[in-house]
Amino acid sequence: MPTETDRLNANKLDYQEVLRDVARMMVRLKRPDRLLKIITRFIDRQFGLTHTSLLVLDPRKKRYVFVNSKGSKRLPVSLVKFDVDHPMVQWFSGFKQKQPFQKEFLFLSDVKKMLSRAEYRLASNSKADQLAGIQKAMQTLKAELIVPGYFKDTLVGVLMLGRRVNGRCFTKQEVTFFQTLAHDCSMAVKTAEYNQSLVEQNQELARRLEEIERMRSKEQKTYYEIMRSLAEEVHAKEPNIFGHVSEVERLGLMTAREMGIDLSGKTKDLLSAALILHDVGKIGIPDSVLSKPGRLTPEEWKIMKTHVEKGARILEPLTDFKKVREIILSHHERFDGSGYPRGLKGDQISIEARIISVVDSFHAIVSSRCYREGRSLDFAIHEIRNCAGTQFDPVVVDAFLRALKKELQKKGEIPRSLLEYAAG
Repeated sequence: MPTETDRLNANKLDYQEVLRDVARMMVRLKRPDRLLKIITRFIDRQFGLTHTSLLVLDPRKKRYVFVNSKGSKRLPVSLVKFDVDHPMVQWFSGFKQKQPFQKEFLFLSDVKKMLSRAEYRLASNSKADQLAGIQKAMQTLKAELIVPGYFKDTLVGVLMLGRRVNGRCFTKQEVTFFQTLAHDCSMAVKTAEYNQSLVEQNQELARRLEEIERMRSKEQKTYYEIMRSLAEEVHAKEPNIFGHVSEVERLGLMTAREMGIDLSGKTKDLLSAALILHDVGKIGIPDSVLSKPGRLTPEEWKIMKTHVEKGARILEPLTDFKKVREIILSHHERFDGSGYPRGLKGDQISIEARIISVVDSFHAIVSSRCYREGRSLDFAIHEIRNCAGTQFDPVVVDAFLRALKKELQKKGEIPRSLLEYAAG
């Protein structure tokens, strides 16, 4: 089965079939340089010229460079370049579709004829200078015919053809064929440039988005570390026998594992963050209320309860922590619906908030406060058990006490109340 190149090289040239093959290659070939080389090679073999050369605009360098040259007198493509102010470039750039299609080419013989006319020979205008420069370039490069290729009004490339080896002249049909090829090549080049531009723009956009994401992640990590430090500062004002805020985190994760919650990946990160930061809003509570040695008045208690909303607002910049904010906002809700700030009950309260409610309360009971000493483990366990079903989720309480027993067994310090609970 003949290939596209085989058809291009058929002895009897069917111009329309060749152009259809070129159109198919324009769609199939992703790189226009391959198409340009195929076309240059085809013209060289089919028409028997001294050379066939193609110049294409390099928009970044604003100059026209030879991308390929074939034939016995082929040009040194890497050495010949035309700037945008070259007479030939200026001549064709000035046409911009204003003249009939068939005149958008130049034979060396036509250039010589125009220069022999008095209107050009005696004129002191740029046209005469351009023609003189074009004649010099064509003679230097051994070019018999030059055909421009446009995309809209832009001169994209120039097809430069040497003399026929057999001495025959180009026919009108052949020149029209060359013009169509030049325009097809220009379209292929501009389409490839456009596609490459889109690729580069998408790559740049992706790079910038990645950079923004890295900056955002860094900012969020920094903000999270600040929040953790604030949480530590809050708990430093309320020293307890279990140590700093990380103890609350440990108790909560221990309970979640006992409940069979999958703590792989982001789930653990969110729960850990909520356990660590659940009381961060207390940083906005006056020390006179937070560290008061005695019971709070109703007005002071009202101020104290605002720490959940304050904590949620503090975490607003952490966009990845939307769920954490919801957990913090709910960790003082009660299982029977009598908690604050929204009076949620049962499953309306997230499981993470229900876990925090239990471990935070247990931690508070055994912790020393400025107005009292921390209570015993037995007392704390009885309190947690007694509040199951009202303040706390009974399922969470059961898991917490089982986990606590396992933890204390390692130390050989299981309180009697916990043994009774386990036996029951």
